Amino acid sequence: MTEKAAIRKLLPRRAANALFQEGINTFDLIRQSYPEDLFKVPGLGMASFRAVEAALFPGQKYIPARQKISESNAAKRRSEKLAAFLRKKVPTAYDDLS
Repeated sequence: MTEKAAIRKLLPRRAANALFQEGINTFDLIRQSYPEDLFKVPGLGMASFRAVEAALFPGQKYIPARQKISESNAAKRRSEKLAAFLRKKVPTAYDDLS
């Protein structure tokens, strides 16, 4: 059995296909890529990543660092406009009762 066939047998189809698309087709390349490079493989979502991890790295669990998402200038302007709008007093039917 070839190494590629062994990977196909061991991993879910989606995980194996994503790895093969990136040229990661040996156990050695998978080990070299773990965890950061493997985590960045397109098409290898968290579930597939965890399946690879469980199959080839038992007892290990990579927890990626959270990345701060920067807010674009357009999004900042929209949120500022919304905040300004919400600060304005919007008349209601109850205002007439006082």
